[in-house]
Amino acid sequence: MKTTLALLFILLIIAFQPASGLVLSDRTGLKTIFPVETGGYHFDVEIVGNFDVTKMDFDKDRKMITFNMFNSLDENLTEIIIPRNLINGEFTFYLYEEYEGSWLPGVEVFPRVQMNDEIAFIFLEFEGKGIHKLEVIGTTYLPEFADVAPLVLASSMIGLVLLKRFKKTSVLFFK
Repeated sequence: MKTTLALLFILLIIAFQPASGLVLSDRTGLKTIFPVETGGYHFDVEIVGNFDVTKMDFDKDRKMITFNMFNSLDENLTEIIIPRNLINGEFTFYLYEEYEGSWLPGVEVFPRVQMNDEIAFIFLEFEGKGIHKLEVIGTTYLPEFADVAPLVLASSMIGLVLLKRFKKTSVLFFK
């Protein structure tokens, strides 16, 4: 009987822990996927954070992605996945905070960045409630080479045609 009551008591403690003041939302993430159409390509930029990402903008000329965020917690965590074919290279990060309707000067932040062949994975922690803006600036915008691809294809085709004609001429010449 005592064992049963002890087990029931332990189960009640475990079951009602969130109601006892333990905040679970500090480490819970909201995932948002932003589609980007540029240069005839489609990319998905993903962001997971314990705050609301209200908007994302992409500027191909500046090789920059901007996230607008609303934070209701003091300690903020985010994970961002950016396709390396969208922007790539050495990344620079600036975090801005809105104060009374205007943006305070941006502060350069240094998140952890890991990359593989396809994506850049960015992990950032920052403090502060309110409205924030995060700028992610890369050094390369790879689809800009898409304009060169048709020229390379056309020159390759012309080269193959000329090579084929040259082989026919050389076969006739040696007979």
